[in-house]
Amino acid sequence: MKVEVGPGYGGKYGFRPHFFPSDDVIYLDIYPPKFKFNGNWVVGDALNLPFRDDSIDEMFAGHVIEHLKDPLQFLKECRRVLRRGGIVTVVTPNFLSRNAYLDPDHKHVFNFLKLWRLVKMAGLRPHFPSPNIGSLFPRKLRLLFKLILLFLLDNLTVMGEKV
Repeated sequence: MKVEVGPGYGGKYGFRPHFFPSDDVIYLDIYPPKFKFNGNWVVGDALNLPFRDDSIDEMFAGHVIEHLKDPLQFLKECRRVLRRGGIVTVVTPNFLSRNAYLDPDHKHVFNFLKLWRLVKMAGLRPHFPSPNIGSLFPRKLRLLFKLILLFLLDNLTVMGEKV
């Protein structure tokens, strides 16, 4: 089972799903869709996920965490509902991006260190998916390039794995 948190409901934030609608995908948002939708839609709160413990294989939250009152509570809820080995993927604007400051509904701004710590504090193992950078470069130089990219990217993506 897959859950997408905050795919947009057709209001201010248009419906932009990450997961293709199918029988094993549930979309969760605070409002019902303003359009005809034949998929699985749950109206609920990201800080109190309406799912049983250890029931979800994969979660995706794109441009959601920066809107939440308590991002750590959200990640703890993700940990609660994920099965062992389950992954939550969180995408949010980087602190150096204009997008982090344009929306007045944003309550938080993240850099990769803050996001890393938050995922770790929730009891998940954090991973930053990173691009392959010139395999001919020495390992330490590739790591340096990846760290520089984490500061410069417009959006940060972090994956938290339940171990």
